[in-house]
Amino acid sequence: MITFPKEFIATKYPGYFWNLTDGQLYSVKVTGALKPLAKMRPNHFNHFRTGYQISVRGQKRFMEIEYLKKLKPARSTFPVWEQLELV
Repeated sequence: MITFPKEFIATKYPGYFWNLTDGQLYSVKVTGALKPLAKMRPNHFNHFRTGYQISVRGQKRFMEIEYLKKLKPARSTFPVWEQLELV
């Protein structure tokens, strides 16, 4: 298991973490690195909401800034799977 610092909070979708200090959403990549995501500006395609567009099992989802700001600080862990050997 990987334990993240206190400023990273797990969201309702696995693999996405909100950073309290810089106010940005991060995604965990296959290598284990955290990549910051780009914030979407309000427009008529996203119904004039501000937030982040993410993908959960191939389906697009939208995480609003209001939801992310309401998250409470808690210790977050992320499971690490062993690499499988391909025969």
